Order: sequence, then C-alpha cells, then structure tokens
Amino acid sequence: MSNTDFVNVKVEISGKIRTIKMEKGCSFDAGNKRYSINANGEISIFNKTTYRTTTSERISMTNYQFATFKAVANNTDEGLGNKWTLSIADIKSAMNKFKNNKLAKDLHEFLSNTYKVKNTKLFSTENKFSAYITNGNAKTSSVIAFQFSNITPKDKTDETAPSASSGKESGNGLFSNPNIITEKAFTHTTKAGESIVDLARKYEVDTYQIIAANPQLKEGRDYKVTYSKSDLANIKCNFKPGTKITIPARYKVKKGSCKNLADVAKITGVSENYLKDLLTIVETRKPGVPDLTTYDDCIPSKGKGTPTIGFGHTGRVDGKPLSYAPGKKITITKEKAYEILAEDILKHEAMTIAYMGKKNWQKTPDSVKSAILDITYNKGIWDGFKNPHWNKYTKKIKKNLQDGHYASALCNTYRQSGVASLLERNIYRFISGLKDLPPSKRKAAIKAFEPRYQKALKAMKKKKSLRANVKLVQKAWANAKKGIVTGYKMKSSQ
Repeated sequence: MSNTDFVNVKVEISGKIRTIKMEKGCSFDAGNKRYSINANGEISIFNKTTYRTTTSERISMTNYQFATFKAVANNTDEGLGNKWTLSIADIKSAMNKFKNNKLAKDLHEFLSNTYKVKNTKLFSTENKFSAYITNGNAKTSSVIAFQFSNITPKDKTDETAPSASSGKESGNGLFSNPNIITEKAFTHTTKAGESIVDLARKYEVDTYQIIAANPQLKEGRDYKVTYSKSDLANIKCNFKPGTKITIPARYKVKKGSCKNLADVAKITGVSENYLKDLLTIVETRKPGVPDLTTYDDCIPSKGKGTPTIGFGHTGRVDGKPLSYAPGKKITITKEKAYEILAEDILKHEAMTIAYMGKKNWQKTPDSVKSAILDITYNKGIWDGFKNPHWNKYTKKIKKNLQDGHYASALCNTYRQSGVASLLERNIYRFISGLKDLPPSKRKAAIKAFEPRYQKALKAMKKKKSLRANVKLVQKAWANAKKGIVTGYKMKSSQ
C-alpha cells in the first residue's frame, strides 16, 4: 500500500474544517449522498435522490456522521501520519466485526450516549456494510454505509445505463438519471445560407451550445454579433456550403416519467421548491398551472405574440413548430406539460454547462447551481449575445465557478431589470443560494451583497405592488444573517 493510493480530503464538521485521508476505491455514504475517491483522485459525490454525480474538494458531515467515520477509520493503522485514514483494510476489518457481532458495539464507542446503532447490514457481494445511526429524531439520524472496490470506477453511480441504440442512450452524457434519453451529438453539413441561428432553431439548442461545440469557429471571422437599440443581439453568420458543424447532444425524458413536479425535480436534479418558485414567473395564464392548448402570449393583442403551451414553452412539440392559427392549435395532457418542462430545464442546464464548463459545474454546490439556473431562466442565454451589460456578469460568474468563489458567483447573479418583481427575486435567489456554503463564506457573501439588498429594498418601498412583500424580504434577510436560509416567498408581486 503506497501513500499515492490515498487522497487528502477536507471535511467540514459543524462549520469547522478537518483533514482526513481516503484510499482510492473507498466509498462513504452519509444520508442521501455517497462520497468516493475516483481513479483521478477526486471526491465524487453521488446524490441518490437526483441520480447525479458531482466532484468536490470537500465533504460535509454532521458530528455523529464523523464519529461513525472515525470508528471505521480506526480499525487499522496505515502509518501515513494522519489520525483518521479510511482504507480498504479498515472496511474489511469492520465487515469481520459484523460477522463476529461486534460492529454495533464498536460504533457505539465513538458515538455519544444520545445515539444508537440499529439495523446493521452486510452486503458481501458488494463489499459493503451499513448501519442506521439514530437518536430518535429523523432530522438528525441517517443511514451510514461503507463500501470498497478493488478497481476504482471513474465517477461511479448506482445506475447502469442501457446500451446506446439508434443514436440514443438513457442516462448518459451530462446527466445520469435513467429517465433521461440522450440524443447524441452529430455532425451537420451546412447548405448555402445556413447560419448558427438557423441551426439552433432547427435542432432546438442554444446558439452558444453550437459555438461551444465548435471551437474552430471564431468571432469576427465566422460570425459577428451586433446589438440593436433594445440590446437584443443580431448574430450574422452564413456558412459556406459543406461546412462541418457539430450539433451538441440534446436531452429528452422518457414518456410517462413526469407525472408531477416531484418527478421533474428528481429527473432534472433541481429542488422541487426551486421549481415551484420558477413556475410563479413563467408565462402561463394562471401562475403555476400549465396551459394545455396553444395560445398567443401577447393576449389581448392576438396575432403578434409567440405561440406558447405548457409552462411557458415555445418552439416545438414532438418536432413540430407551435402555431396558434385557427385549425393549427394543439392540445397536450398535463403529463406532457411536465415532460416538456423537464426537457426545457435540461436544455437550460446543458446550455449553462456549455458556457461554464462541465468540471466547473460538477464541483459547484447544489444551492448555487439552482441560483444560477434561476438567472438563466430569468435572463435567457448565457453567451452574452443578448445584452452587452449582462455579458460582463456571465464572464464573472464563469470565472467565479472556475476559481471556486461561489459566494462571488451568487453576488453576480443580481439582474438589473425594469421588471419590478425581480427586485425581490434577486434577493431570494441570492439567499437560497447560500444554503450549501460554509458559514464563513455565507457571512462574507451577505456583507458583499448588503448594498444591493438595501438598494433593492428602497426601490421596493416605492413600488405600490411590492410594498406588501417588504416585510417578508426583510425577515428573510434577517434570517440569512443568523444562518437560517429560507426559500423564495413570492406572493403578492406575481
């Protein structure tokens, strides 16, 4: 056993940072997350609720979870100069204790008297054992499990995706949920007059996704971006006939997999609370309720708007463009509306990952991801084409994620807009994004965001439609300062 087989891991325990070592191939389950050291020496975090694997530089544990970890890591002495070192040998030793009816007693020695060890189990075919650590309160109890693999898989998950068929595969690509069908990337040979915008519309991807998938394209040489008086972008680009352009992967969901908002949350990996908040601002005629028949989103000015259906969906349904012209309207089921919503979210996630970079996105805390996805929906495309002012903020957020400065990324999601209700949404987005940050980072972020909070609050007090929400916003901000992170409370302004 060499020292190179072990990786230093930072662990946050009740706001304090400790350093442990884990051998490559070892996995540790705490609640709904599995922490593993993959073949690249990175911490892989598999979320059993969302079926997603991300990478990180640290692990978060409660005191009792760390006590259980120490109990197993104490089984052998690897002689590596680290007090808490989890090795394959440690896990094997714990499994032998289970066979001799000594595992529960061993774990008890490291836990406080308020906790009990229940339901210890051994999964010998998986080189795994688990135990339920409880003090009688579901909120402070969880299943703890340890597992090892002699050959460390890369980004191991609990799901085995079906093999690819006819250019499609389930659960592969950027997303690992088995209900996601990946339409693989492919090469498009252009015809005379085709542009980036034409291809984006045809294949229902974003312009930046095409640019990101084709690094050979250079701004100024292959395409040019100009801005109108309204700050909307005009992208000019006509490819020569026969130009090879990569169309990036697209993501669909299996029919019947989304019957409600909870299903959408599980498949897309974003929280159900985030989705509820999102649906208060999308273009439906009744907030949070899908429109099952195509309509003109500019009602009462009929004939001038965009054909819309479901939860504010525009574009195509089952490959066909939407139309509100007489005889061309379509009607969908509520289940189909949820499927389309899931696919729209996946599209925005893929679009964001294309801009931010997959590695940057994988290591980003979940709460920060939700905040960034929120501004993606709020503002639209990430490529900066839409608004030169917003362009500088997208670049800042990208750099923040690359450097691991998540608090700064949250501050940079503040959207300057003439839409009144977005004043409070900026604040709630920022607050909800703090959830997965360490306490010290939260405090620094709140201090940095304070001037924007005060400015937005002052503007809210001047808006008659927002005054009823001022106290709610003030309470949420006060709670955030105390370390209590609340979700969005969008009510009267919608």
